[in-house]
Amino acid sequence: MKRRGWLARNALGLWFLAIAALGFMRWWMKVAREDAAAFAPDVALWLAGSIAMAAIGLIALWRSR
Repeated sequence: MKRRGWLARNALGLWFLAIAALGFMRWWMKVAREDAAAFAPDVALWLAGSIAMAAIGLIALWRSR
C-alpha cells in the first residue's frame, strides 16, 4: 500500500488551524477597533470558537502522525 503524502495526511488538521487563524484575526480586528468591545459577548464567542478550532486542529494533526 502506498503511503499518502504529508499534505494529504494532515489536510483536516491544517484546515481547522486555518479556520482558527481566521477567527483569531476577526477577534483581533474587533478588539483593536473598539477597546470596549473586548468584553462583548460576540467577541468572546469569536475567541472561544477560535481556541476550540485550534485545539481540534492540533489534535487532528497529532493523530495523523
